[in-house]
Amino acid sequence: MVYAVLFPFCIVFFELFALLKVGRDAMAIITRSQEAMRVLMYSELADDDKEVLMRRGSAEIFKATLRFALKFVATGAVLYLLFMLTVNLLPDLQQALLESLYSPVVIAGLTVATLCYAWVRRAITYICIGRRAGS
Repeated sequence: MVYAVLFPFCIVFFELFALLKVGRDAMAIITRSQEAMRVLMYSELADDDKEVLMRRGSAEIFKATLRFALKFVATGAVLYLLFMLTVNLLPDLQQALLESLYSPVVIAGLTVATLCYAWVRRAITYICIGRRAGS
């Protein structure tokens, strides 16, 4: 029963992650960090130029990190509201739901189920887009 109740949480988390494009922000942080390292290692730039580029890069990394964090806070808020709604509708499951959040077996099972959902979602999207492109 707990799996059936928690699986929609996983779907909501996955869809919000995709909708908010959280991966894009993570890649922006990594890319900007790598660029900053390259600037520091570039010996032909003067220290003043490096300082200007590093300040600009730091500001971009800060903005990307802030967007990343705000998206995670928003996702957490939505999941918390979903949890509160679930607990209000099914009060007998509150303790079981809380305990399942610490269970490695439940976490592994839900992770596999979410990966299967993502695979099926991608296959369906690919088929639908493929048919539209072929029409």
